[in-house]
Amino acid sequence: MTPAELAASSDLILPMAIRVAATLRLADLLAPGPLTTTELASEAKADPEALARLMRYLTARGLFETSTADTFALGEGGKWLLDDAPGSARKWLDLEGFGGHMDRAFFELLGTVRAGGPVAAGNKTSLSVGATASYDELMAERARTEGPALAEVLDWRRFEQVVDVGGGTGAQLVALLTAFPHLHGTLVELPASIATAQQKFSEAGVSCGVLAGNLFELELPQADAFVLRYLLHSFEDDQAIEALAKCRKALSEGGSIFVMEASDATPAVFATMDLLMLVLGHGRERTLTQYDDVAAAAGLSRKAIYHPTAGPRVLEYVV
Repeated sequence: MTPAELAASSDLILPMAIRVAATLRLADLLAPGPLTTTELASEAKADPEALARLMRYLTARGLFETSTADTFALGEGGKWLLDDAPGSARKWLDLEGFGGHMDRAFFELLGTVRAGGPVAAGNKTSLSVGATASYDELMAERARTEGPALAEVLDWRRFEQVVDVGGGTGAQLVALLTAFPHLHGTLVELPASIATAQQKFSEAGVSCGVLAGNLFELELPQADAFVLRYLLHSFEDDQAIEALAKCRKALSEGGSIFVMEASDATPAVFATMDLLMLVLGHGRERTLTQYDDVAAAAGLSRKAIYHPTAGPRVLEYVV
């Protein structure tokens, strides 16, 4: 890395300016057409002078355009900040949502590295009501994209009862139950997410049971398929083992437990996610060997690995 590349990589001005634009929804406000600074500030509930300085900065970087010193329009780069743009970038960058919660956690990275963990954990059990709703929305958006790929990657016809542990607002179960109507599904989630999940099930026209509460305080229903998607990386090893052991206890004979987590095949992405789990607290990314070790400690062995066309790899564990 050259000094210039180091400077560009460590610059916080552009990332924060983009996040403020995302939070104020400036792209959506300009989507219908150009606005003056005063008009845009009124819509965004921002100070006109400060907003003009932000807009000039972002215009110089291609996100917005200007025809006069006081009128701004949506630029090509700014279209990725539209609320309905593919990838949900705006929602992830919104400083008032879960993405902002993650970003702020990194400002405590020095203390986290010195202490071996964050002062306050940032996983779902410790989030505010607003951050929890934002987290659920972001995870649901991802699951809606990846859910059909999970339904296609393995033969779900061999199962009857599927339990999605920590399945958010049920987007993944909706995909499975829609593709395989014979399946009976149960969502296990924290109480804050249940009402939205039930609404989503009703809208999708699928029948699905719900079990509200903390996983470690619940007795799981018996099933021949358990799905844990982006869940175990939120736990340290002892809790990950306990979670798998609870699923194993409720697993019907011949059933399977599916662990869906990021692959360690791309070191840079894997290391980034691992650092994120450090600053959020109580979790870690794991290599394939490490997941096998955690599963073995819970009395399970790996049967297969599946690679959906979208989403994380799927590890199938059996008794």
